Amino acid sequence: MTLKSPNMNEPRSPSDASSDLVDIRTFEGASDLQLIHGYGGNSFRISGERYSGAVIVYPRQTTIWTPPAKPETLKIDDLLPHFGDGFPPLFILGVGGAPMDPMNDLSAALRNHGIALEVMSTAAACRTWNVLMSEGRDAVTGLYDVA
Repeated sequence: MTLKSPNMNEPRSPSDASSDLVDIRTFEGASDLQLIHGYGGNSFRISGERYSGAVIVYPRQTTIWTPPAKPETLKIDDLLPHFGDGFPPLFILGVGGAPMDPMNDLSAALRNHGIALEVMSTAAACRTWNVLMSEGRDAVTGLYDVA
């Protein structure tokens, strides 16, 4: 899979509402993989679509998510309905800024379902997600939006 940087010389349209997002490198030939191309301004640009607010990203689908306002209050019951019948082996949680809580209770609850939890900033989660997808890994990410 080839990485390419966005063409910084290419003019942006005044109607390009994504100009307030931090750009991430894009992957060519990614078919329908949900790759995160930008974040910020309380929204995300994922595979060409803009999503406002928090999201849950699956390898081939993205959905709007309404998590608790404080990530440290997130419980397993806030997540399990989003996993459907098949639990992912890995759940990446982007909590906005740098995580201040290791979320041990949530980690233990997810581990009981065979799911490993990785907690990180939303920025790090976005980058990690793209790497995981480029490697063909099975995972899900929940991302709190960042201003």
